[in-house]
Amino acid sequence: MVSASWLALVLGVCACRSDGSGQGAAAGVGGAGGTAGTGDPATLVLTVIDDSTGKPTPARVEILASDEQYYVADDALPAGGDCDMSDKGAGLVDLETTLASFSEEIWNPYRKSTQFYSSGESKIRVPAGEVNVRVFKGPEYGVSWSKVEVAAGESVALEERLKRWIDMPARSWYSSDVHLHIPRPVPDLDPLISKMMQAEDLRVANLLQMGKVRNSNIAPQHHHGAKGVYEEDGYILAAGQENPRTHFLGHTISLGTKTPIHLPERYLIYRLFWEKAARQGGINGFAHAWMHDGEMLAAHSGIALLLPHDLLNFLEVLQFNRGDYELWYEILNLGFKVAPTAGSDFPCAEQTLPGHERFYTKVEGELSYASWIEAVREGRTFVTTGPMIELKVNGQDIGSELGLEKGASVSISGSVSFDESKEFVKLVEIVMNGHVIGRVANKSDDSGRVEFELESVIEEPSWIAIRGSGYSKLESVWSEPFHFSLWKPSSNFHSAPIYVSVKGMDGTRSERSKRVAATYLARLDDLEAMLAEENMEFLANHIELPWGDDAPRETLFANRESLLAEIKAARAFFEKLTAE
Repeated sequence: MVSASWLALVLGVCACRSDGSGQGAAAGVGGAGGTAGTGDPATLVLTVIDDSTGKPTPARVEILASDEQYYVADDALPAGGDCDMSDKGAGLVDLETTLASFSEEIWNPYRKSTQFYSSGESKIRVPAGEVNVRVFKGPEYGVSWSKVEVAAGESVALEERLKRWIDMPARSWYSSDVHLHIPRPVPDLDPLISKMMQAEDLRVANLLQMGKVRNSNIAPQHHHGAKGVYEEDGYILAAGQENPRTHFLGHTISLGTKTPIHLPERYLIYRLFWEKAARQGGINGFAHAWMHDGEMLAAHSGIALLLPHDLLNFLEVLQFNRGDYELWYEILNLGFKVAPTAGSDFPCAEQTLPGHERFYTKVEGELSYASWIEAVREGRTFVTTGPMIELKVNGQDIGSELGLEKGASVSISGSVSFDESKEFVKLVEIVMNGHVIGRVANKSDDSGRVEFELESVIEEPSWIAIRGSGYSKLESVWSEPFHFSLWKPSSNFHSAPIYVSVKGMDGTRSERSKRVAATYLARLDDLEAMLAEENMEFLANHIELPWGDDAPRETLFANRESLLAEIKAARAFFEKLTAE
C-alpha cells in the first residue's frame, strides 16, 4: 500500500486528493481551491457551530457545486494515516527524519471520498450558482444540510449549526475507536490529529503503533504511557500497539502500557507480550475478531493459546460494517468476562472513516485515559455504527454482576435509540448465553427508539446482552461503488453483557462450557498439526505474505518448540474443563 504522507499535514496542505494537476483524482471532485467551471469563482465562508455550545466545532464537510463537482476548502484540515508495511518506518524519532522518509505525494485516506475536514471555519472557492453543503460530526449529531446561491466573485457567509439528538457524555458514556493507524512521531502533531478526531466526535482515539518481527515502529508514536496521552476540550489521544500480529495466530492490541513491547526473538509466544503489558497496567485484546475460523487474520488459534492465562480483556467484534459475535460468545460461555470493542482500522481499509465503527465506554466520574482503561477492563462497553443502547437487568447496568438463587426470575429492560433521519433499526434481540430469548421488531419508520421489557428464569451462571441491526438512510460518502458487500452501509450494535452468578454454583461448568472447550481442543490439534516437522518446510515457504504480518522463516523455526509447549499447557486447561 502507498504510505500516507504527513508532509502535507506538517506543512498545512489540505487533505484533498490530488493527481498533481490540482484537480481531484477521481471524477467529479474539484481540486483544492480550484474550480472545474469557467469564470471568476465565488467564495463560500463556512462556519460550523455546535448548537449546544454556540462555538465553532471541527466537522466533516461535503460541498457540491452547481457544476456537479465536489470541492474542498483551501484551509481544510490535513489528514493522514499510515499502513506502509515496509521497514522504512523504523527509527522515525524526529520531524526531520519523518519528513525525509515519507513520499512527496500528498495522499488523502479518503481516496474515494468527496469530503474534507474543517476546523469549524473554512473558505471554499466554488463556481457561481447553487451550492449544496452537508456537515457531519459522528453519530450523536444530526447531519446539517443546506443550499445557498453564490454569484461570481462574491463572498458568501454560511453558518451551519450542528444539533445533537443525544448527548452520551452527559450520561457518562464516551465514544472510542480502538484501532487507528495514524503516525505521531513528534508532539507537534497532537493538536492537528486531535482536531481530526474531534471532527468525528471520537472522545478517545487509540493510535496504534504497528509491528511485525522485523519492525515494530510502523505508524510510530512519540511516546507511550502518560507522555503519549494528549487531551484537548474533552478529547483524548493515546498510544497503543498492534503487536504481535501474524496471520495464523491473529493480530493483537495492547492499550495503556507504559512502553511499547517487542520481543523479536520470541515473537510467536504472544503470552510473553501480554504478561508484560499486564505488569505495566495495560489491557490486551484481539483485532479482527469478527472473522470466522480459517479466514485471513482469524484470531481463533491465538485465543486458544492465551485464554488459559486469563490475560484477554477485549475483542474487536465490529469492523467494516460487519459484526460477528460467534467467537466472543464462545469465550463468554467458557466463563471469561471479555468486553466487546470496535475499530475502523483506519486507514488500512481503503473505504473507511475514523470511528465509523466505534464503541462506547461508561466512565464514572471525570474522564481520563486511566479511568477509561479501567472501565474497558470492567466490561462497561457497547459497540455500534450509530444506535445507542440502554440495558438493565434487575436495575443493574452493562458490565455489572448479580448474584441470585437458582430458579430466580430476572427483569430485563432497556432501549435502542437512533437518529431516524440517518438510519433505521429493524430488529433488537435479547441474548442469554448466546441464545435469543426475546425479539422486538421495529415497525415504525418515524420512531427513533425501540423499547423492550421481559422476564427470564436463571437456572445456571449466565450472561445477558442485547444486539440488533438495521440499515443506513445516508447514501455512501464514496464517489465510486463499494467493492465488497461487507462495506455496505448498515446499522449494527451489541452491548457488553450483564453477568448473573448463581449461589452454590460457583466454579460449576455448564454443558455449553464443555462443548466450547472441546472445540478449542480441536483448534489446538489443528495448530499442532500445522507445526509438525513434516509441515514446517511448507509452512516456512508460504508464511511470508504481502499484507505484512509474516513471521520470517528463522523466527518460525526458532519458536516452534516453545509454541508446542504453549499448546500442551493450553490443552491441559481445556481437557480439565471438559472433564469437570
